[in-house]
Amino acid sequence: MSELTGSNLLSVYGFGPDNVFIGGAEGTCLHWNGKEWNKLDTGGRWTLKRMWGTAPDNLYAVCTDGKIIHYNGKEWKAEDTDSLPPMSGIWGLGPDEIYACCRIGKILKYDGERWKFMPTATQTDIASIWGADPEHMYAVGFDGLVLHLQDGEWKRLTFNSNAELYSIYGFSPNDMYFAGSYGTIIHFNGNDFKTMPTPSEDFFLDVWGPSEDLVFAVGDEGKILFRDGDQWTQIESNTEEYLTAIWGPGEDDMYAVGDNGLILHWDGENWQEVE
Repeated sequence: MSELTGSNLLSVYGFGPDNVFIGGAEGTCLHWNGKEWNKLDTGGRWTLKRMWGTAPDNLYAVCTDGKIIHYNGKEWKAEDTDSLPPMSGIWGLGPDEIYACCRIGKILKYDGERWKFMPTATQTDIASIWGADPEHMYAVGFDGLVLHLQDGEWKRLTFNSNAELYSIYGFSPNDMYFAGSYGTIIHFNGNDFKTMPTPSEDFFLDVWGPSEDLVFAVGDEGKILFRDGDQWTQIESNTEEYLTAIWGPGEDDMYAVGDNGLILHWDGENWQEVE
């Protein structure tokens, strides 16, 4: 357990080596300013599931409590929205084009003024959302769900899988990764899905990388994998706590967070716990 918090941590996002935000259960939000960690008041006992923003004074978090909250650089405030199911993912293309997803197949879009529901034609839980540009926005979820935004509507792509997909991240419209249940990691080139070999049947809750040449997946019991050519190789994490999210400003400066306040830092060679 970190001295900073004992709460389960679920999200990490930032804007450089001296501007890192970590969110979690019980309203937990931690900020790294390059010298020390500080606790931020989120205005409630929300569970901050995922975060995305354009700047340190324009950061959003989606909460499993059915809330979207916004940080203006000074304080967190709940957004004015309709009643929402438990929220699960958020991604944006700019300050006036942000997408958020949640349970029972719901996706909202923020246009700079309001959050509005979008047509999805599904009630399957959506877990994560990512896009490279307005023509290449994707979302993934349970029962092998993969959605693509086409002409203002989310359409399900044909993908023969029953896996629960928890995370999507990409580097271009033809270079995306999905991570999910029972060791599932999939590469998607915009047309074809390729299931990649992994050394574990554990659940992987997040996939992310600072570049297309260095991609990590994190999940159950401290498992961390990195992409090694056409397969994934496990790397020592020095923990058995469940890991939920990963992000970093560079190849030798990354964070992975997880249960019981765990924060790991990657220095380019090893993962070490942040005390």
